[in-house]
Amino acid sequence: MRFNTFGNKNDPTIIMLSGSFVPGKSMENIYDELKENFYIIVPDYNGHYENSGTFTTRYNEAEEIKNYAVSCCINNIALIYGQSMGSEIGMELLRQLLNENISVGKAWFDGAPYIKLSFLYKKFMYFKFKAMIDMLRNKTTDEVMNMKFLKQFAGGKIEKLRPMIESMRLSVPYLTDESVKKEVECCYTFDFPEMNEDMQKNICFFFGEDEKAYKTCFKGIDNAYPVSKKIIKKNHGHLTYACECTEDYINLINKFLINEEI
Repeated sequence: MRFNTFGNKNDPTIIMLSGSFVPGKSMENIYDELKENFYIIVPDYNGHYENSGTFTTRYNEAEEIKNYAVSCCINNIALIYGQSMGSEIGMELLRQLLNENISVGKAWFDGAPYIKLSFLYKKFMYFKFKAMIDMLRNKTTDEVMNMKFLKQFAGGKIEKLRPMIESMRLSVPYLTDESVKKEVECCYTFDFPEMNEDMQKNICFFFGEDEKAYKTCFKGIDNAYPVSKKIIKKNHGHLTYACECTEDYINLINKFLINEEI
């Protein structure tokens, strides 16, 4: 795993975790705004860059990040931030950090696909994602963005995800079929780590109302983490609010960090 850092080490620490198949750079619009006041750690997962092997598992990827924090003598994390699959790695990382007695103030999970799917459905999703990645190897960004599969994910606002799709091209040359398969497994075999009520109150789940993850995963999240904060944005799809309304999105995160009403 490769760790990219931004900002001043003396500032509060934020760990930012990207979604499936994309490098940490896909969140540049967010960490560029936060790095003035925070020390930002942005991992690139295994299998996402040259000579990085294959993606492993949610537990192992989280453990590498935890071990990096320990090696850097970081004993207090202001925020764990995760997008899509990064929300699942982020929740596992939260569990591991707390078990290591490393303090975590807040967690913000955007578009969290917290669900367990059947073997056949995961196989179906594998072929869908593999087709998208194969297209990225051989097609233009416009051709990829016209995939019905992606339009459904974005709730019709696929153009807002253009920077993220383009950043995916940085990872695509190194994504093996095995990595794709393991990332699908990571996404769709979630086990809901237990969190006490005090920690739940410091977790925010953020969704676009039109995204599939909200429609299929919200009930499970509400059952597992009933006192957590939930923000649902109308007329938005998967991760589109962070791309389209970045200034307001950053403002919401900053308010959440200082316990202001959002």
